Amino acid sequence: MAPRLLRTPVTLAVLGLLAEKPRHGYEMRTVMRERGHDAVLKLKNASMYDAVRRLTAAGLIEAGEAAREGNRPERTVYRITESGLRTLAQWLRELLGDPAHDQAAFTTALLFMFALPESEVIDLVTQRAQRIAEQIDAVDAAVAAVGEVPAIFLTDQTYGQTLRRAEHEWLVTFADDLRTGRLVWPKGFE
Repeated sequence: MAPRLLRTPVTLAVLGLLAEKPRHGYEMRTVMRERGHDAVLKLKNASMYDAVRRLTAAGLIEAGEAAREGNRPERTVYRITESGLRTLAQWLRELLGDPAHDQAAFTTALLFMFALPESEVIDLVTQRAQRIAEQIDAVDAAVAAVGEVPAIFLTDQTYGQTLRRAEHEWLVTFADDLRTGRLVWPKGFE
């Protein structure tokens, strides 16, 4: 299976968690729940274990030792491979920098952006903001070129422009907050 076909919010999450440290499936689920990721990912147990299986088959993660805690069942601990780290970084770069991807993919990339250096994340969201500004300008020009059209027929355009402007403003503020230190990159993720 080609790595591009593997890219889903759940596989991105598994790679992101394993980039932090080796974990077993139950621990990954627990961390996602504790961080509130399950609300974004709409994660089901079966989809996470399917993602683990597919990522293992693709060589992006590998099974390590089995671990047992107390009377709990033995659990396989997974770790990310070098290929998995490269793939995770590539996916994050694409999803953070290019507004062509849907909001769910972008939001998932934000959850695991710490796999990239802070300076690169700043550059990527700045690039995304610039691309969205270009889209805003292009749509404004297209609407102006249409001429006199009743506003009701442009509702889809005004709605889209409102969303693009809000995202642009958020991205610019987010990048600036990182640059100036108003938002502090977590320790251990430098």
